[in-house]
Amino acid sequence: RTSRPGLPLSAPCSSPVRDMGARAAWKGPYVAVQLLQDVISLAQRHPEWWARGRFQGIKAPEVINTNCRASTILPDFLRLKFGIHNGKDYMPVEVTDAMVGHRLGEFAATRKVPEHKVKMQTAGSKKINPQTGKSG
Repeated sequence: RTSRPGLPLSAPCSSPVRDMGARAAWKGPYVAVQLLQDVISLAQRHPEWWARGRFQGIKAPEVINTNCRASTILPDFLRLKFGIHNGKDYMPVEVTDAMVGHRLGEFAATRKVPEHKVKMQTAGSKKINPQTGKSG
């Protein structure tokens, strides 16, 4: 980072929430209202899991499907399971401590990794019998 002449560089932030980049700090992290409503309704439907179970390693009772890829992951989302839309399907993601401060869309890839074709053996090469291990 650079600073204006005469001003010191800002110190790196030691908080677990990452630098928000272009968004103004006074606005706070962006989280879609519908996503917050879904999390609150899950907490109301399963109060015993919300209060204790999620910190004892018990799996989330439901998956919250969302298209809100731009929403920031808050500390309140720990141990929740989200189905993040990648353009075709909902990819299951469980929120961990390291994900806090990142965006939901970072954990659901939107592109496939290309699969290369296997080269066929030419007529001149010898085939190997899988049972005997000998060429022939």
